[in-house]
Amino acid sequence: MVLEFLKYAYFNIIKDDSVNNVLSKCANKAYMDLCRTIRFKTDDGNIKAEYKTTICDMLVNEYDVLINAVKIADDKQIVFDEEHNRICEKICKTYSEISEFTYGQAQKWLNMMLKYVLLIEGDSILKSYLHIPVDSYIMQAVGSDNSKLKYCLNLEYVPKKNGTVGKYSQSTSKPWSKWNYEEYITFQNCIREAISESGYSSPIEWENGAWIEVAEYRK
Repeated sequence: MVLEFLKYAYFNIIKDDSVNNVLSKCANKAYMDLCRTIRFKTDDGNIKAEYKTTICDMLVNEYDVLINAVKIADDKQIVFDEEHNRICEKICKTYSEISEFTYGQAQKWLNMMLKYVLLIEGDSILKSYLHIPVDSYIMQAVGSDNSKLKYCLNLEYVPKKNGTVGKYSQSTSKPWSKWNYEEYITFQNCIREAISESGYSSPIEWENGAWIEVAEYRK
């Protein structure tokens, strides 16, 4: 009963929702995690809503494509990464018609949708291959040596405003919403390598604890 309540309260998901309805609601919820960073070229609310619906519908369709691609692949991580990049580029191309849209924003939309679906399902064939949704909390968890944060990876691979990489800094690190593909995938690969040498079963498992820890630390 509690889980059903939380699904409805947070995602507006009801017991009789179809799989596609659940995916659509996750995609719409994920949009809320990046919409404040979008610089639109139009003030027309109808146009904004139309494009949002277009992307959410696309993500629903692409979810099955992603699942099927991973199922039949020999190297599942490589295939997941390739399909993930294709979907992000598709989001960028579409949304750039009405906004100054970046790869950093596209990854947030797709990654948060996939994370939400995993939370609702409880498990997924994609779990081990999921990318970590990047925001400032995760940037801090990855690139901080703060001894009070047990999840910190202490890596020097956070993109900086001057084009280099290093530790996380609120003043010098490049905002995730402005990242390009190269910055993003290098960051993901470094996390993946670090996680493989730890006790976590997957990057997304680490991310869940790390995000909560930094959120609590910043209060």
